Amino acid sequence: MRTTAVVALLVAALCVASAARIPDFDEDLSNTKETLSNVGSVQRWLGLAKKEKGDKPAYVAFKYYVEPKNKQMFVEAWQKLEEATKDEKQLVIFDLKKPMTDNLLWVGYGEWKSMSDYLEHFESSYVQDFLDSLAENDIPWSLTPLIRPDVAELHSSNKGKTSKQQAHVLIRYTVAPSKQQAFLDAWDKAEKGTEREKGAHIYSLRKVLGDNTHFIAYGTWETMKDFEDHFKSSHVEELRETLDEHDIVWQLAPLFKVGDQPE
Repeated sequence: MRTTAVVALLVAALCVASAARIPDFDEDLSNTKETLSNVGSVQRWLGLAKKEKGDKPAYVAFKYYVEPKNKQMFVEAWQKLEEATKDEKQLVIFDLKKPMTDNLLWVGYGEWKSMSDYLEHFESSYVQDFLDSLAENDIPWSLTPLIRPDVAELHSSNKGKTSKQQAHVLIRYTVAPSKQQAFLDAWDKAEKGTEREKGAHIYSLRKVLGDNTHFIAYGTWETMKDFEDHFKSSHVEELRETLDEHDIVWQLAPLFKVGDQPE
């Protein structure tokens, strides 16, 4: 069911600030509490998608702000949701990860073969039960639609295997519209170099649908040493040089995988 999965990270779970500044995560949390968990706004997007994009693949990122006291309850509720979701015939991936950078934010990513399939998921009783659990515990959440840019992406044949030694990394880019073609060309070239790396399993890029500046990349390597070799490689160094040349802000966050579901 998940052999073609891409975890994008999710990807939109860590908000990127505007092009000239580093994100303010306290401000991000405040904005989330005020504007997200707004089922009405999500439903408007779903209604629009149902009318216009029902047969196209659905790429969706989720983020949850969970206070430490609610961690156990949240993980158990999500695992119950994941168990029900995995039986959906048109599901490609449904994944949860915890950034290592704090004790509050959790990020999820889902991919379905069509938007209609995602709508069925969103309207299911088990999703509504999960959202009710979040509401009962005052856990803010958000949903971010994503699109797949026209670039290559890596999915190795052994990506379905998981281990606690694997390295999972989320990278956020803020790219001015006039710089995006240069960015995509450079990222595509780096991806082709990554395909030749030892231990590289996943290396993919997504564009946030709700604005015109934010991209998110996700990668998985067999070990942290394999990721370190990737980061020091000539093709990634060339990518970083292009980012600097075009004033493209990037940030990297290591992730901890929740559960043992394949990617």
